[in-house]
Amino acid sequence: MTEVYENTLAWDVGEFGLIDRIRGVFPEIDLSDDCALICVPKSKGLLLTIDAGLRGTHFPEDSRFIRDAGWRTMAGAVSDINASGGKPSATLLALQIPRDFLLSDFDDFIRGVSEFSDWSKVPLVGGNITRGDRFSATVSVIGEVEKRVGRDSARIGDLVVLTGTVGGSEAGRLLALEEIATDSLDRNICERLIARFMRPSPPLCLGERLAKVGASAMIDISDGSLADVAHIAESSKLGISVEINSLPLHPDLARLSECVEIDPFEVAAISGEEFELVFTISPEDLGTAREIAEGFGTKITVIGDVKDGDGLEICRAGAPVRFDYLGWRHF
Repeated sequence: MTEVYENTLAWDVGEFGLIDRIRGVFPEIDLSDDCALICVPKSKGLLLTIDAGLRGTHFPEDSRFIRDAGWRTMAGAVSDINASGGKPSATLLALQIPRDFLLSDFDDFIRGVSEFSDWSKVPLVGGNITRGDRFSATVSVIGEVEKRVGRDSARIGDLVVLTGTVGGSEAGRLLALEEIATDSLDRNICERLIARFMRPSPPLCLGERLAKVGASAMIDISDGSLADVAHIAESSKLGISVEINSLPLHPDLARLSECVEIDPFEVAAISGEEFELVFTISPEDLGTAREIAEGFGTKITVIGDVKDGDGLEICRAGAPVRFDYLGWRHF
């Protein structure tokens, strides 16, 4: 890729100039046709998902974060395939470019996309570029699946289980947007939390394995820990009880809470865009799921259970509590 020209706008090089810059980062993509061929084994189903990232809404306006935004936008879309018990096969990227968008920001965003593609081993196979009022990136993902798991099939008596840790994304968002002052804080803690927010690492392929060993319902944490558990309860038409003191805290969130006045469990409860998995599973299958997760280098934590009833019950130290805000709402 040709390096950045100072203050050059993306519009200045035109559509095909931008395509050439993408080709410089992704030389393996055949951009001579409007369609890409994806081969899926006959024994498997096809999963399709689409997700949009809008600058200023889904990631910060600040150009310091534009490279991370490329990673983050891809991660959020690919995570949906994982949460359905599938394996992502390929992605498509559609970009909307405003007149004042810097060419340096375009290059950095594409580099972030490339870094996620390299990390995840999920290739980018094509896309589209158009002009518009704000910079946005829409990602389509194709995946394959043997046993799809939705959010509507939890069973009474199942345990509610969470992979990894939570709270780091919300803490990182507060730091990135300077809603928490960083002057007196440990720089390494701040950088790691902001990275957790801007460069999430979904436990790819773990969803596929969990589906095979008995996960009955599953979702990734995108809207928020409580909000997404509530989605399972609503879709399954059952009740779910969650103990927020059982939420596995991101270690740097715990350290941050020692320095600023935040309740780490409340932060973890509403933290979105973690892209960890929440799933329901029978107590008999929990041990197998734990072994599989450990094989992926992560831990799982029981945070609640499924029961007869309706909706989400939130408890703290066994006592019911109320949250006015469960997580992200698009409207």
